[in-house]
Amino acid sequence: GGEHISRLVEMPQRKVCRLWQTLIEGIIIFDSKSWEVFSLTPLSDHHILILGWPTAQREWITNYPNVTASRIYREKISALDKRRKNLSFHTPRSLWSIESLSPRYWYEDWKNAIESYDTVILIDEIRGRDVFEYILEKNPTCRLCVFFDSPITPGSKKDPSNYKDLPVHFFTCDRKIASKYHITFAPYFYIFSPYPFEYYEHRSEDNILQDVFFVGEEKGDRAERITEIKQALDTAGLTYEIHLIPQKRHGRSGAKASYLPYDEVIERIKSSRAILELISDGQTGITQRPYEALFFKKKLITTSREIMNYDFYHPENVFILGERPVEELPAFLQSPTAPVAPEIIEQYTITHWLKQFL
Repeated sequence: GGEHISRLVEMPQRKVCRLWQTLIEGIIIFDSKSWEVFSLTPLSDHHILILGWPTAQREWITNYPNVTASRIYREKISALDKRRKNLSFHTPRSLWSIESLSPRYWYEDWKNAIESYDTVILIDEIRGRDVFEYILEKNPTCRLCVFFDSPITPGSKKDPSNYKDLPVHFFTCDRKIASKYHITFAPYFYIFSPYPFEYYEHRSEDNILQDVFFVGEEKGDRAERITEIKQALDTAGLTYEIHLIPQKRHGRSGAKASYLPYDEVIERIKSSRAILELISDGQTGITQRPYEALFFKKKLITTSREIMNYDFYHPENVFILGERPVEELPAFLQSPTAPVAPEIIEQYTITHWLKQFL
């Protein structure tokens, strides 16, 4: 109708291009409020490569035979080769004719089948133009995307402005980064989910052993903030379990000993009333903690106001530290959890997340 025609006239150019591309490729859904365009082409019709996740073989990948996940560069190599690989990232192109001095030499096995993918998604791990150029050289028709899940330093190799001349589509789960660099905001999903989505709808009641659970790396001023939060929880008479893990790069021997396998993290989540989230310095997006709370129907205690911008936010389920007095925590934890519609929760699954890139 006329209303939608006028909305198309107002539509940003990059969205118009995406709309026409999707019209050519298949049936679409167009959200005229958010300018988002979603393809209705079944996910199973696509062959997707995801590059950059620390652990490629996650449980969910077995349910998606058309999705491959890998690191960009080889990791199971000798200490000497690691030094040679790092050197290649700083080697002038004029010397790339020496095989081991070219970053391409260190790519994982995905490079042997790159022509077979119609969509390639790089997760955060960008060390320069070489990967983009290699993928586009070998597969110029693929839809090449980058998803940022951590802060971007202006002028760094991650800076999207370095690649304006390349047909690369940039996304981020951080609204401030999306606004600053004029790239698409795309919420993350519950990446660590150990179960299929249907499991969460039919879970039995949990045996609660404590009020609050936290697990996370000891970075920035997190140790000091944890101390303050413990004092507040003690004052409120609440029970808690805190796992603060030293970062390996600090050379601290306790990192490995403090590591908590994720299956144990899940058991702690199930036995807790609430999960604690602490946002790192420089981060404005949310972490995996809100998704854990959402899927396991737990309360969330967080230092992030960003959570209020999500459609699953409910004040009965989320306690924002600094916005409400800590004296209200006991009543907050004892009150029932407000239900969230399954169709909202499903938006934060791997299936929905992948569709944003197609």
